Amino acid sequence: MIDYFRDMSHGSLDLNGSKVFPPNEGWYTIPHERSDYNGFDTVIGGNVVGRSALQIWAREAAAAAGDDLSAYFNIVVLTNPSVDLFGGTGGVASGDGRNLVNGMTGLSPSYLGQEMGHGYGLDHARIEGSAQDYMDPFDVMSTAAAQMAPHPVYTETDAQGRPVFLIGPGLTAATMSAMSWLDNTRVWSSGSDRQSTVELRPLHRTDLPGFLCAKVGNLFVEFRMNEGWDAGLADPVVLIHDYFNGNSYLHPADSGQQGLLAGDVYSEGDVSNRPARLHGAGARITVAAIDAAARTARLTVEKWADQRVMAGPGSIFGGVANDGGGWVVVNGKVTIVPPRSPLLRVLEHVSQAQASEAVSHGVARNLIQQQVYTAIAEVATAEAARASSVHVPTMDVLPGRQ
Repeated sequence: MIDYFRDMSHGSLDLNGSKVFPPNEGWYTIPHERSDYNGFDTVIGGNVVGRSALQIWAREAAAAAGDDLSAYFNIVVLTNPSVDLFGGTGGVASGDGRNLVNGMTGLSPSYLGQEMGHGYGLDHARIEGSAQDYMDPFDVMSTAAAQMAPHPVYTETDAQGRPVFLIGPGLTAATMSAMSWLDNTRVWSSGSDRQSTVELRPLHRTDLPGFLCAKVGNLFVEFRMNEGWDAGLADPVVLIHDYFNGNSYLHPADSGQQGLLAGDVYSEGDVSNRPARLHGAGARITVAAIDAAARTARLTVEKWADQRVMAGPGSIFGGVANDGGGWVVVNGKVTIVPPRSPLLRVLEHVSQAQASEAVSHGVARNLIQQQVYTAIAEVATAEAARASSVHVPTMDVLPGRQ
């Protein structure tokens, strides 16, 4: 794990100060029954502490033996027998068992890579357009779907012949950047050039000269070889990610393929009128070539700005927003809006919904639209309730009627 996080952080993390406790051979004994641990529902002193119980009990057991763990950034609790597998900023827990995770040990660098990643504050990896976790097979923060490989040294297998110790995959450039682990001196930026060519080296190979990542707007473009920590990958691939609200998101190619091979294309924005570029801003990334022997990937990057003259969805005249009456002009049609009309709020929300279409990140765009349409629905519901409260008296109670 020292080697793994050194490579995943471009040398920013040095775990060489780590120690194994107890300092002498043996185990601590936690003075609790196995049945006292109930995962998320574990109670200590009348308080629900959840999975933190394992870290609390382990620290207490170490302290009882005279070992102070307070000087360490975080701890990994190893239990025998296996109890749980999880990670968080309060600590990590794993088990010395062979059936903890699909017959494989939780001590695998794959699983510890994700759980220790949580210990640094990382969240699960996703795919563009979805808020579902465990969707990126190229990221260790998505081990439920990740492409792993047998450990090259620890080759033990279980009774079914499955490898017990697994490695990989690595972290993405987007996640590394969010953690300030990406070496920005090795990142190529598209800048304002309309068309550029860039050659990338494998993301985690700091020993090779050249760029390790390309930045195109909010996108991180990386090249990953099927070797080392990424030995489980089927092919050398180019990957495109961005980072939003704590999660890395994988952007598939235009064809839907998750990892881009030679000839694959990823486009973003309005490409309906290229190269005239009269319909909106956009970008296009083409994998021109992958040379596995030389460990290089050559990309062609195109960018274009929005050349349209934009007009707002409506204009307010008079005193609509105040006490007087006024008008709203939408698509050239003048509509009278009474003062303080709820329709004004609806029009504002409609404008926000239209503006959200320019947000490139799918999840962010969906969240904005969800809030906007919910707000419109609330106005509509309130007005519908108000309208339904209006009633017409029956004929027999009208004045002058018998």
